[in-house]
Order: sequence, then structure tokens, then C-alpha cells
Amino acid sequence: MKLIIPAFDQHYRVSATDYNWTNPGEILTIGTDDAFVGLDSRRYTTHGRVTALDGTRADVNAKIISLLTQDGFYVPGRERQSTETRRRMGEVFGLARGFEVGTVIGLHRGRPRRHDAPPN
Repeated sequence: MKLIIPAFDQHYRVSATDYNWTNPGEILTIGTDDAFVGLDSRRYTTHGRVTALDGTRADVNAKIISLLTQDGFYVPGRERQSTETRRRMGEVFGLARGFEVGTVIGLHRGRPRRHDAPPN
């Protein structure tokens, strides 16, 4: 499945406003209008890379529920929060839609946008 992971490490920046405090290889979702957030670390980065990861939707769903529980948006046993969980699930899988594996993307006003990859 195609998902977004951090594109750069903590030592590489394209511009002075770039940052990456996430763990290498963790799955990202939208954190703010201009930054992704890691599902495991709950830390932010400005760029993600589309990658094909092994795993199941159930694994990703468990990570999303964990993130939402820690942030207080999900309380086990409540029926109405399934809408938020489904929205976040669609967001995680939808971020990579329309981009090829290896594409570096950033967020602009909460929307994914292609970013030129850094020189090697």
C-alpha cells in the first residue's frame, strides 16, 4: 500500500523553514496546514515521501486509534467517534493518491503538493 513517510532526516533541510522531528520510516498524516505528523512519535515534519509499505489496513487503523486516544479524540467504547477514525483513515491512505512512489511532497494549506527531491 502507498503511504507517506518522512522524506529527510533531522540533518537535511531544503530551506531554513524545514524541519523533521519524526522517526525514520514512520507513517505520516496531516498535522497542521503545513506539516505532517507521525502516527507513532506524534512529532512533525515538513516533507514526506510516497512509499510502498508492507502491512495491513488494520495495522494502520490501530496506529490512528492510538494517536487519537492519546490526543483525547478517541475514547474506547464510544460509538460516535468512528466517524473521526474513518476520516483519519481516509486521510492517511489518501495523501499518497495520485503520486508515484518516491515522490517528495509537502503540505500547502492542508493539501499535499509535489516538492522537488533534494539533490544527492
